[in-house]
Amino acid sequence: MRVLRLAKESAVKARTQAKNQLKAVLLGVDPALREALSKLSNTALIARCADLPDAGDAAVFTLRLLARRIQQLTAEVKELARRVTKAVGRCHPQLLDIIGVGPDSAAALLIAAGDNPERLASEASFAALCGVSPVEQSSWKDPASQAEPRGQPAGQRRPLPHRRNTHPP
Repeated sequence: MRVLRLAKESAVKARTQAKNQLKAVLLGVDPALREALSKLSNTALIARCADLPDAGDAAVFTLRLLARRIQQLTAEVKELARRVTKAVGRCHPQLLDIIGVGPDSAAALLIAAGDNPERLASEASFAALCGVSPVEQSSWKDPASQAEPRGQPAGQRRPLPHRRNTHPP
């Protein structure tokens, strides 16, 4: 499961980089082609760039190459996501039934728990490992909890002690 997540994260990163490069190359192509492609959604832009004819222009060739790389990486990400989901389902299918827990977060939890089973001694330690342990937060609606500029809560302001100019003999 760990290697599947690693491969998926790598593919997502590479796909994002390729998309950014495609947009950067798009700025340097023929203005007529750039205008025609600029109105397309990302998915349509990638599909259109992947089908551009080879006219001998380096920028057009690069657009086509990047678009095909993006398509290949998208297919790779989908396959890896499917395999991660399948692996989580085999290992602990109940995790996927919990609302808000998807295959990625379930895989991350199972990987962390697999490496550190002693960290799951109690429900509180399990919550802390998941990053969902309750943290007390102030709503700042209670005036007594609001700090004044001097660091004292409102209503408890005391005069600050002043140093005497002279010391007693």
